Amino acid sequence: MTLRLKACARCGNATNQKILGNISAGEAALRLHLSSLPVHACAKGHHAPVHGEFMLWLLRELRGTQLPSIPAGEAKGMLFKKYHCACGAELPAQPAGKSSRGFDMAFPEAPAFRMEIETPLYKCPGCGKEQARSAKELAGAVPGAIVSLNDAAGFPHSG
Repeated sequence: MTLRLKACARCGNATNQKILGNISAGEAALRLHLSSLPVHACAKGHHAPVHGEFMLWLLRELRGTQLPSIPAGEAKGMLFKKYHCACGAELPAQPAGKSSRGFDMAFPEAPAFRMEIETPLYKCPGCGKEQARSAKELAGAVPGAIVSLNDAAGFPHSG
């Protein structure tokens, strides 16, 4: 993948690579905090991802690599979901705290940036393990967090 400096999608001016400061986005189930995010920017201050596939790549990286490393319970029940630890105990309704996991990421041929994933933690009353409510719930929150990140970075919407 080669990085191409292209025209701004909003105004047509030439763009240059720039590094954004800190950006936070997401909802209660999953918040993303990014620092040193590489972007394309024009003279008017409009921003765009470094590549057309960047946001899709980020979504895949989160779902495939980063989220599976977060310990999580399992949802049970067809209509009214209850969340259970691997030990079988039901997780409480309210979180006991928050977990923040940070790591470095780099899109091919772009500068590295730092990402932190913040999730609520639920402490199991049976074994004491702190975990997210459900891996499926976390994976389901990724698209919304990516859209929120897109807005926070000032990227144009594609449709």
